[in-house]
Amino acid sequence: MLSRLAIFTLPLLLLAAPTWAQDAEAEQPLTAKEKRELALKAREAAELRVEQDMVTMTSLVEALAKNLGQIHYLRTLCFGPNDQKWRDYGQQMMDTESDGDADRRRQLVRAFNAGYYQEKERHTECSNAVSVDVAALAENGRHISTMLGDPYRER
Repeated sequence: MLSRLAIFTLPLLLLAAPTWAQDAEAEQPLTAKEKRELALKAREAAELRVEQDMVTMTSLVEALAKNLGQIHYLRTLCFGPNDQKWRDYGQQMMDTESDGDADRRRQLVRAFNAGYYQEKERHTECSNAVSVDVAALAENGRHISTMLGDPYRER
């Protein structure tokens, strides 16, 4: 009986051995260079996603409102729901840009909320991916702000 069991299990163990070896190889820690390359690829992918999303916005101010909504969600995800830093910035920006125009304010709030919920669908916990997205969004926000401040831009 034992020899029959050995006959059936030995081939299974032999077939599984290459898989164990692959698992051992996969568990090798990444070198610093590999980590940098992975981080760079992740950052480039996040920046590309943010840039592609910009194309759908009808105005730079709406794009900035959406950007602030995205960063607001990610910050509250990592620092807790009481951290309202980016929401407060968004509120100030919307107050300035809408200047009493209820329709304009509604558009900006809609853009802010769209950004918030877009990131809420993408991320459920604070991670390195969140850090990469925050860096890309911060760069995008800086770029939008620079364009908004350009006196020669088309309106």
